[in-house]
Amino acid sequence: MADQLAVGIALTTNPDRSRELLDEFCGALARVTGMNVTAHGMWHYHHLLEALAVRELDLVWLPPLLALRATARAGCIPLAVPVRHGLSTYSSTLFTHPESQIRSIADLQGVGAAWVDRQSAAGYLVMRAWLRSKQVDLNAAFAHEKFLGTHDAVAAAVLDGEVDVGATFAHFDPDADPTAARPAAAGWGDAAVHIIGSAGPIPSDIIAANRHLPKEARNVVQRALVELADPDLATAARQLLRADSFIAPTKKHLDAIKEILDNLEESPGR
Repeated sequence: MADQLAVGIALTTNPDRSRELLDEFCGALARVTGMNVTAHGMWHYHHLLEALAVRELDLVWLPPLLALRATARAGCIPLAVPVRHGLSTYSSTLFTHPESQIRSIADLQGVGAAWVDRQSAAGYLVMRAWLRSKQVDLNAAFAHEKFLGTHDAVAAAVLDGEVDVGATFAHFDPDADPTAARPAAAGWGDAAVHIIGSAGPIPSDIIAANRHLPKEARNVVQRALVELADPDLATAARQLLRADSFIAPTKKHLDAIKEILDNLEESPGR
């Protein structure tokens, strides 16, 4: 089994504090696994992927679309999915005012749409990819589109009648029908809406291992995270990754957006 483990994250918020928390996480993981664990904070997600490709990193924390792209290219193997407030997944949901005449994706003809921004997974990328996978002509579907910057603003625009439809996140029971179930949380809060369609469930983020890391080492790391029996590691994971616990990724986690991944639009920063 490998005795070295290089762990990388992107320092996207509060870099100094993130470095401290990463060091604490790596120290706890080292004690639990018996491996020499080193911390690597990087400034951009694409640097993580580059380091993964040249085998400078063994374990990375990635948003789901980046993790799935890397997985599809055989660059990494998903090991653990964080659970927060009892939820490990989200869905990208297209919704409208409850009194709207738009009831299904078949009604998307020349409507006005609100999106969060072009880099938002739940608020743009995943929903448009899902619609494309359903053979919806996006040019015909949307006559005009707005980018409003936040999920709250998208919800307000739909509910106030500024636009016909909007896309935001929603957290559903993975076994529920998203067009009929009430989500545990959503971008529209407690407001009444009509759900046109939902893409998911999608893992919120993924802890992934370099495919070159020996299987025995991957199993040791996965067991340490999923069991989370060590209190120091549990505390470090909660502070760094804001995770209450971890579960092993299932086929259902990953299959849900493989088709979506093939239909993602090229966009700046992709």
